[in-house]
Amino acid sequence: MSNSTISATIAAESMSDDMHLDLADIAGIFEYATSRLSAIRTKLESTRLTLPMKTRWIIGQYLNWEGESFTLPWMSFCAGLSISLPLSRNLQFFIGVLSMKQVGLVTNFEEVYNAFMTLPAALAGPWQKGRLTRTYWTPWWINTANMIADDDFLHKYPNCVEVQRIIAEHFQQLPEGKVLITPATLTIPMCTPVAQQLSNIHVEVLHEGQLIVKMLEDKVVKAKMVAATMLCMDIALGQDVVKAIAATKRLTKYLKREAAQ
Repeated sequence: MSNSTISATIAAESMSDDMHLDLADIAGIFEYATSRLSAIRTKLESTRLTLPMKTRWIIGQYLNWEGESFTLPWMSFCAGLSISLPLSRNLQFFIGVLSMKQVGLVTNFEEVYNAFMTLPAALAGPWQKGRLTRTYWTPWWINTANMIADDDFLHKYPNCVEVQRIIAEHFQQLPEGKVLITPATLTIPMCTPVAQQLSNIHVEVLHEGQLIVKMLEDKVVKAKMVAATMLCMDIALGQDVVKAIAATKRLTKYLKREAAQ
């Protein structure tokens, strides 16, 4: 099963639960995902030089699981509701790595691990690096020395209700009063500056197209009027010429008769 199929399945399963999400919940999910990435990165930094290739490959699998559990399905959910994603810089980088894996630019899970380890372990602000807590749900990164690939774990994902519970436990561990969530915001389709420009261009082109059609129609009408006028003129002119020729003939006969006398 492909990653995109898995993510779609997770999203569908999440929506089938008793789902009561608001914008703060969506922001909380991505805050938690960022915090987990920071905890994972901090732990792996202390062991990166001692991990064998097999372990790095397994870690790459678990990192992929992180994205499929706490990021990718919720990004799809937000996209369906036109919600602007409050993704930290670290989370954006991580999603970029997973995207490269999906399109084949990153070819295996060891490369996922190697790319993830280029992520800065500490950045300027808590929102960028995530706010670490004492405990995390299923902290698989704690014991990297004896890590194995748990296939049952790697193919099971938290549903909506479980995610809400996990997020609630995460915020209960944070110091009281530290509200650093960047709220998710709704975006109305076709209301971004670029979309507005494209819409305006579309309307102007449509309007100009209608004007051109109207002009051509007018030209056709004018052409018909001119043609009809010319036809009338030709007929009138032809009749005048015929009359002039007849008069000339009569005049010629008269002049010849006068000359003979």
